[in-house]
Amino acid sequence: MNRDALFYPHIALQNADWIKSMALLYDSIYRIVPNNIIPDDSEGLQALLEEGSIGKMIDPSRYAEKASENFLDSLENWDAAALSAGDEEVTRLHTGKMDSVVRDIFVEAGFQEDDSWLYVPTEVASNFMLFMARDISIKNNLSLLTDSWGAWTGTSYFNIDGKLDEFIQPLGHDNKCIEEPFGLFNLLVTELSPVNISEIPAEKILEFRIKRADEIENFRKAIFDLTEEIKNTDSMDISVDRIERKAKELSLAQEEYKKSADLIKVKKWFGVSMMGIPAPVALATLFSIPTASTLVLAGTGVALGGLYNTY
Repeated sequence: MNRDALFYPHIALQNADWIKSMALLYDSIYRIVPNNIIPDDSEGLQALLEEGSIGKMIDPSRYAEKASENFLDSLENWDAAALSAGDEEVTRLHTGKMDSVVRDIFVEAGFQEDDSWLYVPTEVASNFMLFMARDISIKNNLSLLTDSWGAWTGTSYFNIDGKLDEFIQPLGHDNKCIEEPFGLFNLLVTELSPVNISEIPAEKILEFRIKRADEIENFRKAIFDLTEEIKNTDSMDISVDRIERKAKELSLAQEEYKKSADLIKVKKWFGVSMMGIPAPVALATLFSIPTASTLVLAGTGVALGGLYNTY
């Protein structure tokens, strides 16, 4: 888990409660904003925005060419109907986020353009923004942060180059056609958001970030250490012990983090964070994880789920 994150696919920060919750965990939160655009942000975030670490803007112009190339390379994998102007839901997409080739394709397809904004099907706009967000996050070592389930799913897919096939086979089934299968596992960390976050002013969030910096950093590090252990385990004979030990360390770090939130008078915690982690499918057998299900690690609030095979 990086110290800094990139919020996508939207420009404006409108979900004040969610952004405040994420500001408890990340030092800086960036977003993609074309030059000369002023986002319509929530007034409840004013103190965080004025401080400057939350809502930092990244001009997409320097990334537009590469993102557009990736976008065009993937068109052949999409349904042709995705580029037809119909009655489906549309989204505004700023032309500053794309190069001239992609813009011309949209215009030729019949999508309306008005004062540097193109009105394109939401599905198409979202796919393009996922490419853009992924490229920016990789080049700047940022975690990807979104309150959109669809965006999270799509970015997880693109991050492993679309190498997903069938669901992990149920335990006990013979899979002779795959010599070294890998799975996109899902790490779930619960209780990340205060239930009374709407009552906690942005000014108190800022105070928490300063006075509880050590607890925040230890919690982030524990998440990172566990994900690295899951991804990089070399010996299946020792992976259970190591992974469960890291899960317990994460659980302890989270408890210290939650206790430190007495500063902002958190009443209770809720919510789940989901992180896709490529790892050997043998891990599912080792932990006896049922198909498309999850397993709580070492009696903690941390769970591991097996999702898909990857090649």
